[in-house]
Amino acid sequence: MTKRVLFIGAGNMGFAILRSFINSGNESFDISIIDPNLPKEKKIQLPGCSFYEDFTELVDTVKFDVIVIAIKPQIYNDISSEIGACIDDSGLIVSIMAGVETNRINSGLGKDIKIIRCMPNLAALVNYSVNVAYIAGTVDSSQKVTFEELFNGSGPIKWIDNEDLMHKTTALSGSGPAYYFAFTEALIKAGESMGLSSKQASDLAIDTFLGTAALIKENRSPEVLRERVTSKGGTTAAALSILMKNNCLDNLVKDALVAAEKRSKEL
Repeated sequence: MTKRVLFIGAGNMGFAILRSFINSGNESFDISIIDPNLPKEKKIQLPGCSFYEDFTELVDTVKFDVIVIAIKPQIYNDISSEIGACIDDSGLIVSIMAGVETNRINSGLGKDIKIIRCMPNLAALVNYSVNVAYIAGTVDSSQKVTFEELFNGSGPIKWIDNEDLMHKTTALSGSGPAYYFAFTEALIKAGESMGLSSKQASDLAIDTFLGTAALIKENRSPEVLRERVTSKGGTTAAALSILMKNNCLDNLVKDALVAAEKRSKEL
C-alpha cells in the first residue's frame, strides 16, 4: 500500500531531503507538499509531488501516514493544530525543526503521535548530510524503515537515545557546515589582504578545503593528519602556533557550540 506523506515546508532543508529522496528512485510514497513560497523552478525538480498553498486546499477526509515538519520553529504553534488534524492517529511525525522537543510537538498536535526528530544539515543538497535522529514513543519497525527510506538518500543517519543530545548535535553538525564556510571565508580574506587576487584566494582556499575533506574522509583522525602535515619549525607549525596559542581555537569553537546549543534550547 502506498504511504501518504506530507511535507510541511520545502525550504532549503525540506527541499534538499525531498530532492535526494526523489533522485533515489523510490516510488513507494505519495508525496504532498505545503509551501506557499515554493518557486516554480523548485517544483519542476520535484516530479510526482502534489503542491498546496495551505491546509485549506487539502481534502478534509485525507489523513497522512507520515508528516515531515520542515518549518521554522517559531511558526509551529500557529499551525500545530492543523497538522494534528491531518495526521492519521497511528501515523508518524518527523520533525526537523531545531530546538522543538517532542513534548511540545505532541502538545501542539492535540494528541499523542509517534515522533522521530531529525537534525540534518545543508549537505543534504549533495547527498552528504549528517542526519542525527531520535525516536520518541513506540515507533514501530515499519515506521523506522519508512523514515530511513525518506532520509537515507540525503546522507547517513546517526541514531541517538537521549533527546537532550539533539541540542548538542544541532550545535555541532546541524550548524556545522556554516563554521567551515566561515573559516574558508576567513582564509580567502586573509589571502586577499596578503596580495592575492580575489579569484586566486578563493580558488586556493576552496580547493584546499575540498582536498582536506577527501583526506579526512579516508583517515578519520584529524589529529593524526594535522601532525603528519606539520613539520617541526616549518611554515605550517608557524601558522598553527598562532591558531592554537593558549588553546584559543579550541576555546573559540567551544564557545560557539555552547551559544548554538543555548539558542536551540531557547527555540
